[in-house]
Amino acid sequence: MLLEIVGLLGTPYVYGGSGEDGLDCSGFTLRVYDRSASRKLARSAEEQFYQGDEVERDALRFGDLVFFKTAGRRASHVGIYIEDDLFAHASTTSGVTISSLESSYYTQRYVGARRIITEGHD
Repeated sequence: MLLEIVGLLGTPYVYGGSGEDGLDCSGFTLRVYDRSASRKLARSAEEQFYQGDEVERDALRFGDLVFFKTAGRRASHVGIYIEDDLFAHASTTSGVTISSLESSYYTQRYVGARRIITEGHD
């Protein structure tokens, strides 16, 4: 999964995108999970918010999906937790990048996390 994420760093943001020419946030998570773990995710961040198992913030593990409210809906932005409070996501301004959960922007907008791949069920 990490190799897939690293390979996509710098890919430009394109609303509705899910390919090398551009990705949006849910297109990014969908692509990474499909290519690295053969797991199918829903297309939107809002729909992905209801997949897998809920995870408390202090229990995050590599690969967990992290969600943010950046628009009107409950979960309008999604990324993939890496470790040390860092997550990878498709940013509208920077494309696929790595950001900190501790930044004031993301701390204020964090709404939860989901675990798609659980131990013993990979």
